[in-house]
Amino acid sequence: MAKNNQSAKARMGAIGESLVVAKLMQQGWDAFNANCTIKNYKSIDIICLNSDLSEDGDLRWKPKTALVQVKTCNPKNIPIGFTMEQTQDIKYLEDNVKGPYVLIYQEEKDGVSKYRFFVISRKDFIKLAYELHHWYIHDWDREKPLVLSAPAGFPIKNLMGEDEKETSRHKAFHNPFKGITFEDKWENIWKE
Repeated sequence: MAKNNQSAKARMGAIGESLVVAKLMQQGWDAFNANCTIKNYKSIDIICLNSDLSEDGDLRWKPKTALVQVKTCNPKNIPIGFTMEQTQDIKYLEDNVKGPYVLIYQEEKDGVSKYRFFVISRKDFIKLAYELHHWYIHDWDREKPLVLSAPAGFPIKNLMGEDEKETSRHKAFHNPFKGITFEDKWENIWKE
């Protein structure tokens, strides 16, 4: 029987979201999947509450809340849910990135899936999306023009704080988070 690729992709996304809910609960935080009531809720997959922290100002009575977006895939360049063109519009990103992101890299070896979690705050997500794709759009020597409506993504090496060295095809990319890994940085859930 042939596999339905859309079903497999949706299943992988659902697995990723469930794993993130479990990881957040292991941290002692309450979390639930926003997609349980609305199918594929826009820009938010998980709502997480931290009773040890409170919101600022007039909302200090309320537990700190994070609206988490989850992206799960198996290529080493994780799609981030925006086009390359959208990553170059800071206002658009600020309006559409609702909270932190958990990017999950799933690798399969000998029939066993392993998952790596990269947790990036909203502010850091916007900065990396803009700077990385600005480099990719403007600092590469291409024979054919780049399609700006193509999906944008984060290579794992950049999520690990690595730069891209200069080659004959492109200038160097100086990672704004050089030496800083986002892997398993669950505390980034609570950072702006």
